[in-house]
Amino acid sequence: MLKQSIFILLVICLSFPAAEAYSGDLKIVVLDVGMGQSILLTDHGHGLLIDTGLAEYPPQVLARMDYYGVQTLDYLVLSHLHSDHAAGYFEIRKAWSDAPVLGSCYVPERLLPEEEAFLKKIQPVLSVDPLYGCLAAGDTISWQGYELQVLWPIVAHETNLNLNSLVLLLKNSRGGSLLVMGDVDKSVEKSLIPVLQSILPLSGVNLYVASHHASAAGTDPEFLNVVRPQVSIISVGRNNRFGYPAENSVRFLEQYSKTVVRTDRNGEICYTLGMTAVPCK
Repeated sequence: MLKQSIFILLVICLSFPAAEAYSGDLKIVVLDVGMGQSILLTDHGHGLLIDTGLAEYPPQVLARMDYYGVQTLDYLVLSHLHSDHAAGYFEIRKAWSDAPVLGSCYVPERLLPEEEAFLKKIQPVLSVDPLYGCLAAGDTISWQGYELQVLWPIVAHETNLNLNSLVLLLKNSRGGSLLVMGDVDKSVEKSLIPVLQSILPLSGVNLYVASHHASAAGTDPEFLNVVRPQVSIISVGRNNRFGYPAENSVRFLEQYSKTVVRTDRNGEICYTLGMTAVPCK
């Protein structure tokens, strides 16, 4: 259940004094955290972090936050409770003890052994974190003049933790957009087609972080034909044991995107989002 303090933060548009670190447009940084995901949004010294990567990556994540001039972490958002997305929570929380932590609180009844082991570690800690709250489709976070909309999950999925992953759409007043898919699969992508058709321009999104590390489970071509990314980003580890990204997924991304970049080849990926997306200088 959404906690009262978090609910207030979600429904009130936050207004912070501007810092001098970065006075330009929003920077979106897909950090190189190996076989995992961590995405930093930073504007005027304020940060919003989506996912943390595996447990060994918080020192790197914190160092990059410092590099990009983050003076205040306003939100830590956990797309779902798989270790490659959320295991860095413990160290990030130590570094930023006053940051609200938001996530998908849907957990299926049946879990894989490795999922159950991590959930037994993180859930008791989250349950006593006074700044932890839940997100679901229809919620919106107002942050630094941007809207971060939660498009998924709509209802709890009983058998698959990935299908309870948050899908997040960020938009600014100038038409710039970022779509982060978490670890959802093609079934969710197809379910989101009518939603995105109603809220996206025909030109699509500027920045798109591909679902589930561009595995074969996601990256549906019909969905991509609606999303039409200017830049598609794959967060994935080098020579990983899963064989991600899948060849077909990369091919579809290349077909429907103007540019495809991936952390296993390009390392950290940074774009500035204004009316469009341009690589950071």
